[in-house]
Amino acid sequence: GRSLLAQAYLLTGDRQESQDLVQESFLRAWRNWPRVSTLANQQAWLRRVLYNLAVNRWRSVSLRRSRDSRLSRVDGASPGPGVGHLDVMSALRTLPENQRKSLVLVAIVGLSPAEAARDMGANEDTVRVWVSRARARMKLLLGLDATSSASGASHDRR
Repeated sequence: GRSLLAQAYLLTGDRQESQDLVQESFLRAWRNWPRVSTLANQQAWLRRVLYNLAVNRWRSVSLRRSRDSRLSRVDGASPGPGVGHLDVMSALRTLPENQRKSLVLVAIVGLSPAEAARDMGANEDTVRVWVSRARARMKLLLGLDATSSASGASHDRR
């Protein structure tokens, strides 16, 4: 449950919405238990359902916002994210879907590239490339590139 909650939080940036997504994922597993119980990797199924639910919510929120620009969400149930968190969430949202999902699965959920590849229905080497590109893009977007370049340059001189 905790890794699903962490994944959901990174996808949504909202604690309450993350909890809702995890609950909905478990509810769908329960409703489909005869089928889910026969799967070799039930956690992968749950992660996929959670991801699909998050994407569907992004789409519906995006549609609502485009219809009504005055839509504003006030959520007093959970504290607002800090500036650093908003920067990370904003940077994550700019990544292509496969890069974003592979980065979350490998770097946050803690799956190996092979496990993430199975979850995503992709080749393990492809997932490694996606994660590498996502990390490089995130460093650039978050302004960490100059720091890592400087340390990399001194590392190359050794």
